[in-house]
Amino acid sequence: MSRTRLRILVVDDNRSSAAALARLLGRAGDEVEAVFDGASAISVIEANPPDVVLTDLRMEPINGLQVLQAARATKPAPQVIVFTAHGEVDTAVRAMRLGALDFLTKPVTLEQLAVRLDRVRGVDTDEVPSAFIAEAESSQLLVSLLQRAAAVPSPVWIEGEFGTGRTFCASMIHKLGRDPEEPLRVVDPGSEEDWPSSGTVVLPEVDQLDDASQWRLVRRLHASPPTLRVLATAQPDAPRRVVEGRLLPELFYRLAVVVVPVPTLAERAADIIPLFRQSLARYAERYRLEVPEVTPTMERQLRSHAWPGNMRELLNLAERTVVLGSEAFDLVVREKPAGGLPPLEDGFSLSRYLEQVERRILKEALRKTGNNRTEAGKLLSVERNTLRYKLRKYKLL
Repeated sequence: MSRTRLRILVVDDNRSSAAALARLLGRAGDEVEAVFDGASAISVIEANPPDVVLTDLRMEPINGLQVLQAARATKPAPQVIVFTAHGEVDTAVRAMRLGALDFLTKPVTLEQLAVRLDRVRGVDTDEVPSAFIAEAESSQLLVSLLQRAAAVPSPVWIEGEFGTGRTFCASMIHKLGRDPEEPLRVVDPGSEEDWPSSGTVVLPEVDQLDDASQWRLVRRLHASPPTLRVLATAQPDAPRRVVEGRLLPELFYRLAVVVVPVPTLAERAADIIPLFRQSLARYAERYRLEVPEVTPTMERQLRSHAWPGNMRELLNLAERTVVLGSEAFDLVVREKPAGGLPPLEDGFSLSRYLEQVERRILKEALRKTGNNRTEAGKLLSVERNTLRYKLRKYKLL
C-alpha cells in the first residue's frame, strides 16, 4: 500500500535538535522543513500551510502555544503535535484544549512520532486498541459499547469520575469510526473558539458550565453542521442534575443520544496490574530507564488500594516508580479503609457512591438472569415498576 507523503514543519529554538529531527523524518520520505523560532514558524504556516507542525512549547518571544493557535486558525489547518519538558502537564493539557493532536514529553523518540504521523496519514495503527487493556468484564462491556457508538454518527455523552479516561474513550470512538482524513479536536465548551466544520469535536466537562455558557453551547450545537460529530464528557448522574436544575435538559438530551458510562478503576480490578505493568514499560521507554520489577507485595498493594484518582492516579504512580524507584511506590499506595468502605476524602459524595453501588448490583442481576427483567426483579426482591424505573434511571434498559 502506498504511503502518504506529508509536509512537516519542525519548530524548535534548539537548532541542532530541530535540524537532526528534520533529517531523520526526511529520510523516511516526508518533505520536512525546520525553523528555529516562533515568528518564522507562523510566517511559513500562513504562507503555505504544512500537513503537520511539530513544535516545542518553550520558545521566546513567541512560544509553542502561539504557534499552535496560529496553525489552528489557518485554512486548511495543519495538525499540531507539541513537545513538552517533563513536568509541564498543565501546559500540555492547555495545548490539547487549543486543538493539538497530541503532546510528547522530551526526549521524543522517532518511534513515538511515527505512530502520531501515521494517525495523520490515516494509517490504521493498533495504538488505541492495544492501549486499552480489557481483562475485567466491565472493561469488555465498555469496549463493546465504544465500538457500537463509533459505528454511528450520533452525539455521545461519555460520563465517569475524574481520571477514568473519558477523553481517551472519546479518542477511541473517533479512531474506530471516523473518516481517516477528518480531524479530532478537543475544545473548551465555554470558549468562543471556532469549531471545525467536519470530523470530531470533544467537549470536556460540559456539565460544569454555568447556565449562560450552557445556553451558548446549546445554540452552537443547533448551528453545528451535520458533518461534525460531537462527543461530550461529564461527571456521572447527569439526569439527577437535570432534575435539580443544574444541567439544562436542552443540552443534556441534545448530547446524550448515546450514553457511555466509564467504570472507575476500582470497578476494573482485573485490569489494574496489567495496566500498571504497561504504564511502567511506557514510562521506562520514554525516559530511557529500566522497567522496575513488580513484586508480589506491590501486586497486593495495587489490588487493595482504593484508587480515588482512578487511571490518573495509577499513571502518576507508574511514572514516579520508574523515575524514583520502589520507594516512591511505597510512599504513594494506601490501603483501603477497613470493611471495604470507600475513602472518605474531599469530593466524596454519599449519594453518588450509593447510586454507583446500586447500578453495579442491577447490572450483575441482569447478567445472572440473562437480561430477564422478571427474574432480576425476583432475585433482588424489587417490584416490577420499581425495577423498570431504576433500569431507566441508569440507562440499563
